[in-house]
Amino acid sequence: MKILVPTDFSDNANNALDFATKIALKEKASITLMFAFYAVYDFAAQATEIVNQIESDARKALKKSAKEVTALGIETEFRIVQGAIASAVTALAYREEFDLIIMGTQGAGGIKKALMGSNTGHVIKESKVPVLAVPQNSKWENWTKFSIGLELDKEEEKFFNLLFKLTGHMSLPYEFFHVKTEDSFEKEIGLIGLEDVLKEKYKNEKISFVVEESSDVNSGIESYLKKNPGSILVMFYKNKSFFEYLFNRSTSLEMAYHTHVPLLVIK
Repeated sequence: MKILVPTDFSDNANNALDFATKIALKEKASITLMFAFYAVYDFAAQATEIVNQIESDARKALKKSAKEVTALGIETEFRIVQGAIASAVTALAYREEFDLIIMGTQGAGGIKKALMGSNTGHVIKESKVPVLAVPQNSKWENWTKFSIGLELDKEEEKFFNLLFKLTGHMSLPYEFFHVKTEDSFEKEIGLIGLEDVLKEKYKNEKISFVVEESSDVNSGIESYLKKNPGSILVMFYKNKSFFEYLFNRSTSLEMAYHTHVPLLVIK
């Protein structure tokens, strides 16, 4: 397993790296630290000197971080890339077949400001591989389970396979939840069938299913997360309208980031 960790050397980025090291140790994965910056070239004589200084400072900081991670017994390397951050991250992740990107994101200003308007948000939208967004002040030790939101609308096997492949050695149980806003015989049958299939296929995993009844999806997800503060929220990115759906029709993720809930997007 290969994990890509973009960093700007902030406390928030360092916290995301801590998540990455915990996962790498459990999954026996390697970590690649990445620093990307966008150089604005003009005709100033100092332009080249400034770029060289940025790269020199970044290299020193990356070497220091890589040394600390390597000391934990994790295979580690680092990269310095010029270019728009989101594009550089997603291009490297795709080109070199990384399994997971782990990035930090701030939550104080609400999810639309903290995620959608940030490099992390752009990476999630553009990436072809799963992304774990780690909110500021979130600590690995606080999390007790993966909570996977289910729409029960054309669920695809590949998402579940990838979920267990990425997280199977983390020693955390899985709780699948669905927000029920109205009676639907089709969805009830779908939920029962999905539970039977997953429990049969992944017999060694602790899997549970719950239904959260609510008048609307937004309130249902918020209610679920309040009842389960130790959750790492997992969402499946099924199509291009995923984020439009989340941010135009749901305030749940804004609440999630205010309560420091990590978000794992499976793609």
